[in-house]
Amino acid sequence: MTSRSLDHFVLYAHDLESAANRYRRLGFRVMPAMEHVEIGTSNVIVQFHETYLEIIGDFEHCRIPELKGQMTPWHALGDVFWMTALTSTGLEADRPVLEAKGLNIEPIRSARRRLRLPDGGWTETDSRSMYVWNTKSILTSMFVCDHRKPEAIWIPAFQSHPNSAVRVAGIRYLINEPTTDLDYFTRMFGGAPIERTPGCFRFETPRGEFLELLSEEAGRSVLSGLGTLEPGVSGRGASMTIIVESLERCRWALRDGGVLFQQSDEALVVAAAHAGGIVLEFRAQ
Repeated sequence: MTSRSLDHFVLYAHDLESAANRYRRLGFRVMPAMEHVEIGTSNVIVQFHETYLEIIGDFEHCRIPELKGQMTPWHALGDVFWMTALTSTGLEADRPVLEAKGLNIEPIRSARRRLRLPDGGWTETDSRSMYVWNTKSILTSMFVCDHRKPEAIWIPAFQSHPNSAVRVAGIRYLINEPTTDLDYFTRMFGGAPIERTPGCFRFETPRGEFLELLSEEAGRSVLSGLGTLEPGVSGRGASMTIIVESLERCRWALRDGGVLFQQSDEALVVAAAHAGGIVLEFRAQ
């Protein structure tokens, strides 16, 4: 088991408004757009219990040259999964721990945003991020973050979705050769994978979430629609498994949104083309 859990997941979008509408059609309640006060980018949020999905855009307004420059590989892929954030109880305490593991760490960045509340009025978040680049494979980089005002991040009124989504069970990465990235993920998570099978390493967090590193061959056997990696891409985030209260409600929400999906007895699967570059797998709790 790892020492960290999954905090949130970031998709990169060229057009933030279009991406937000895409997720509304998928049956999610999407929060109003917000701006990162210090960074200059904008985002919209889909909240779950304990985690959230962030769709980020407006990188042309990014005021941090290092971060803006790092976006080039993702920008070339279009709308795509960007990064997974892991939990931290405090970035100042985490920094020497990660540095001792030989990781390439950016300075602590403020990700605070002004937030419109569901019942009117405003508040401001107090979240911070510390990017930890995977120098062997930039597209599989992760970061750690802390939320010093969690009540401004997780708001129950924003966690009620027409598709009945409740929480994220886990996430999968497609990687040409998973052993190449295994050391980086092990150091980031603070724990080794609980399962090792040909072409697959599976990590499990203290909350029971999973993160899998999959070869393309293993990915095709695990989840339909994972597809293949783009030329020149050695790895990237590929799918997210979301737990819903009712597959039937989820099915109707997808139909109401005009979204194509594949259905089995256990899951509904939406292709990456309809979900901003990541396959969505919906399963009943």
